[in-house]
Amino acid sequence: MLVYLDQNHASRMAKHRLGQRGHEVFGKLHLALRGKALAPPSPFHVLETLYPIQGPEEKAGYLLPALQRLFAELSQGYWVRPWPEVAMRQARGLFREDLLWRGGSWETPADLSPFRGLPEGLRGLPYREALEAALKEIKARTGLKEVPFVRLLAELLTRMASDLPRKPRPSDLLDAVMAATLYPYVDLLLTDRYLRNLLPEKSVGGRQKEVETLVHRLGKGVDSMP
Repeated sequence: MLVYLDQNHASRMAKHRLGQRGHEVFGKLHLALRGKALAPPSPFHVLETLYPIQGPEEKAGYLLPALQRLFAELSQGYWVRPWPEVAMRQARGLFREDLLWRGGSWETPADLSPFRGLPEGLRGLPYREALEAALKEIKARTGLKEVPFVRLLAELLTRMASDLPRKPRPSDLLDAVMAATLYPYVDLLLTDRYLRNLLPEKSVGGRQKEVETLVHRLGKGVDSMP
């Protein structure tokens, strides 16, 4: 079973391993995943660990050793490829060998620069117009054809931009690019409540009850997972 831990899940597992209180259920999840699931790190983890969008600058990277140990146990040595490589390979179809490789590094963060300013440009547009604009811009900025990454990223950014009552978050762009990269391949995406609601079929949020339910299901065996 291929599982992706977003930064919140991975960080709270790491904090539990460091003895910090309040993350016990994530410690149970770590034990439930160990030996039963492949959970690789990604360039998005590197970006959020070493170059956090929010939080005190002096704390950047303090969880790196604990995260390295955590993923050493869960990844079997695999990494998620950078999003441009994953998206480029989708022209031939969706194959997990195009997502995973052993060439990753904790020194190489994800590059979101091609999409800077795109979410802001979509906000307030009618849904269909925003979706068409997102598709056009993503293809123009990346040189990609309309592969699954492009379609899913355009859809996520459009749905975020169309949710006018919700205040945009600094992490929205990162979350959308991460999900567009991973979601077509994984069995489970462990993420926050907002992304879970946008991608409900294979996603689990980070609230305690959701994590406890997942731990229970994993304890019954991976065949019981939806």
